[in-house]
Amino acid sequence: MTNDVNALEIDAYVDDQLDLSRRFVVETHLSRHPDQAARVMADLSSRSALRLMAPQPDAPPQAMADAAARISGVPARPRWRRAMPLIAPLAAAAGLAIFFLRPDGPPDYVDYAVNSHRIAMMRAAMVSQVETPHYNAQEIATNTRIAMPQLPTDWRVTDVQLFPTERGPALVIAVKTQDGQDFSLFALRDRSRAPERPDAVQEGTESVAYWRRGDMSYALTGATEPGLIDATAEALTRNWS
Repeated sequence: MTNDVNALEIDAYVDDQLDLSRRFVVETHLSRHPDQAARVMADLSSRSALRLMAPQPDAPPQAMADAAARISGVPARPRWRRAMPLIAPLAAAAGLAIFFLRPDGPPDYVDYAVNSHRIAMMRAAMVSQVETPHYNAQEIATNTRIAMPQLPTDWRVTDVQLFPTERGPALVIAVKTQDGQDFSLFALRDRSRAPERPDAVQEGTESVAYWRRGDMSYALTGATEPGLIDATAEALTRNWS
């Protein structure tokens, strides 16, 4: 049994035309390729939505029908993240990574922002890791084509790093505010599905506000409550050089 999976076989998986052994191979492949898995789940979601909208002897509740109409009318770009397996011993034995879908959640680059923030905080706590507080917005824009908002004058830059992502290098600036808050500002040249006005979510012990400006995507992360991070990000969106 070959483990190679091609596009035709993925289409057959969506159409429920594979036997159990091939479904297992495709699902294993998708568990290791989140971007492909997201597209597959979007196709399955649209397929289920169309089934819900079709006339049936027992009509679905109105709320479900409305949700189906919204899903079928808007191309889905879901976000994946690792979740606790529903059947942990089985998943561990099979060596599979289990994912769950958050259709209305933040774009996937927010995971990079959270991880880079945590790395920046670790660097700050390690004597052996030399921080790079030098920050020249014009130099960065020239060399990376990453545009940054103007930082408040009472913010002190504590570290500046380029962070690798699948979409290219991102810029991460760690700062300390006048009242001692540690934030990091993440910027990536990617026209993501982030909103143009910041939206904030809680991610573990951190809160993240994410937004987009043209072809740039941003995230502000800090160990504070979402309301504060959202208000701070709103102020940044109005403060461009």
